[in-house]
Amino acid sequence: MGQTAVIREIKARLNILDIVRRYVDLRRVGSRWVGPCPFHQETKPSFSVNEEEGFFYCFGCRAAGDVFEFHRRITGQDFRETLETLADEAGISLEDSRPDPRTAAARDLRKASLRMHDLARIHFRGNLAGDAGRSCRAYLETRKIEPAVQEAFELGWALPQWQGLADALRRAGFSPQQGIEAGLLAPGERGGYDRFRGRLIFPIKDPAGRVIAFGGRIIAGEDAPKYINSADSPLYKKGEHLYGLFQARRAMADQKAAILTEGYMDVLTLHQFGYTNACGVLGTALTEEQIRRLSGFCSQVEMIFDGDPPGRKAALRACAMILSRGMSCAVVLLPEGEDIDSLLHGRGRDAFEEFRRFAPDGLDFCIRCLSGQAPREALDWVRVFLSRLEIPEILSSYVSRLSQGLDLDEGALRRSLPALARSLPSRGPSRSAGPNHAPFMEKDAFDRAILSFAARFPHRLPALREAGAALVLTCDWAAALWEKMEKCDPDFAPDRIFAELDDMEKDFWGWHRVMAAPPGEHEKEELAAICSAIERRCLERQEAAASRLLRGGESGEGIGEDLLKALNETLLQKRKRWSSDG
Repeated sequence: MGQTAVIREIKARLNILDIVRRYVDLRRVGSRWVGPCPFHQETKPSFSVNEEEGFFYCFGCRAAGDVFEFHRRITGQDFRETLETLADEAGISLEDSRPDPRTAAARDLRKASLRMHDLARIHFRGNLAGDAGRSCRAYLETRKIEPAVQEAFELGWALPQWQGLADALRRAGFSPQQGIEAGLLAPGERGGYDRFRGRLIFPIKDPAGRVIAFGGRIIAGEDAPKYINSADSPLYKKGEHLYGLFQARRAMADQKAAILTEGYMDVLTLHQFGYTNACGVLGTALTEEQIRRLSGFCSQVEMIFDGDPPGRKAALRACAMILSRGMSCAVVLLPEGEDIDSLLHGRGRDAFEEFRRFAPDGLDFCIRCLSGQAPREALDWVRVFLSRLEIPEILSSYVSRLSQGLDLDEGALRRSLPALARSLPSRGPSRSAGPNHAPFMEKDAFDRAILSFAARFPHRLPALREAGAALVLTCDWAAALWEKMEKCDPDFAPDRIFAELDDMEKDFWGWHRVMAAPPGEHEKEELAAICSAIERRCLERQEAAASRLLRGGESGEGIGEDLLKALNETLLQKRKRWSSDG
């Protein structure tokens, strides 16, 4: 079975509504399902799902596509990972799918790496549960990590040996070189040896729940780094993933909020105390890729940082990245020498809630930090920050708050906005998604009527084509949209056309496919009326052309007068027939 056939079969077996409802609170409105979009910050139900045709669309951020696109966006997986995940859920084997030969080797390596990581997870879990894991279990007791949390995060134990995992992989048929390529073993003179030795193991999972890396914490007093992570591999790249995201994803989606911390133990403690929307940044500074992954699940991020100067500097940088994406955030600063683990276990939830209660929102925190800097430095930060905003609509509000908070001349800052606006990413204007909104409202209503009917009933494209629809479209936007619809015909797939459309076309198309449910009982009458109108418009244009020729226009040169008169008489006869019919 080829990949196209596999995709078609997966769509036939999986209901997009079932997949979307795992992450979005949807309610039925007539024939459609609507809710707040999981891909950008909002509370209004601009996100719609067309269950029958299997696609989604958001009128706020214009995210659109089929079940594959939704799953890819919400989990952060690439297309191949999404295909594998959904195929597994649908009970479809990909063995017969023919991958691109150029990427077959890389995919084989990824498959082998996933299998090795799963074997490593089982190996580490077995170590912790056995006699050899007694010291690690005792350590977890001293850290007050409950068994239920240990189980939920599948903690393990790496034996203080050089070949423990290497031997386990070899017994399963994997070579030391494969273990090295997967990032599980370190290269040595006699092959690969265990990267993790004598450490509490934290499996790192992707949003689909597959183990892709490990973190390890030393538990004895050895002269070694306290924490180490897996090396970069075909599955794992430093700065792209978040610890605990898989376990926290449902709570994040439900609450539309995430708690972001730094350490593995902090994440475990937060979950143990009921903060199940918590995840960690895996020992790196927060990255754009990590924010992108978070934005698939929530619109608000609560960050926990140390209150010392390095912590404040890191928080300022993180706030700028999160706010520029259109998300909201707050900053919880902990006292020096305190972390989440010690705070919750030592002083309880009430103490932590007190810190949360007085946490400033992200922009206020930035203003506080910038107030202590030189005016030139603060202004430079503001200009860079405003130039990186991904949502132009929030620009004006941010200008006002920053100007007031930093005592800047708001007028002067606003006068510099044209230059700033040119550096903003082009995402298209935010508009009402209604079918009559600009630019469509400002163009020819007849073009809009044709495209409106075509979008609602795409299977009628042949009839519209035969009537001459392409000949009477006068607006550039209408001709362009018609051409893209023609490109997707025959065997028209409404979810497929989204890949061809620009933002404004998506607004028009999405409205008619999702918001304006087609009244099927009047379809034939509408088709007859619009085809009749198209033919009339064709006749009018022919008459106008003939009149120009008869008046001796330059385009009539070389055409016989008798022929022109015959053409005009034919058009007049058609006009009489139209008049008698109508």
